[in-house]
Amino acid sequence: MPPKNPEKMMARLGSFYYGLCKVPWIGVPLTRAMSRATGRLIFRAPEPGGKPKDSIEGVKEYLLWSGEEMNFPFEVIEETVGPDSFEFYVNGCPYGYTDPEHATACDAVMEMDRILFKLLGSELIILEAAPTDGVKKCRMLLKWTG
Repeated sequence: MPPKNPEKMMARLGSFYYGLCKVPWIGVPLTRAMSRATGRLIFRAPEPGGKPKDSIEGVKEYLLWSGEEMNFPFEVIEETVGPDSFEFYVNGCPYGYTDPEHATACDAVMEMDRILFKLLGSELIILEAAPTDGVKKCRMLLKWTG
């Protein structure tokens, strides 16, 4: 069951992780570790719960389902859909990361998504991110690894 107000929750997490990443020596590694642990917890939770998928189509279905559940603006780029991969946009960062100063925190919190999609059977590659590339939409690639 998703939180009652996922936008507010994600914005608060974004602020927390941004501040944590500023702590010398331990901030970024701790944020990465917490994000990886969160990805594993989401995968193992009864709801939404993750199971390894048997194709990139299954991964795509999970992405779109989770986007609807959490009110995240995922948009599959249809012309990139292939038998083993697809690209998608995130229309606005759920954490609120938009500026170059957010780049380190952005990369660190994306560990949650990287580990979650790895457990589902794919690899998440960030092609363009708002904080580092100055784009309005983050563009990502999911590749089937099975």
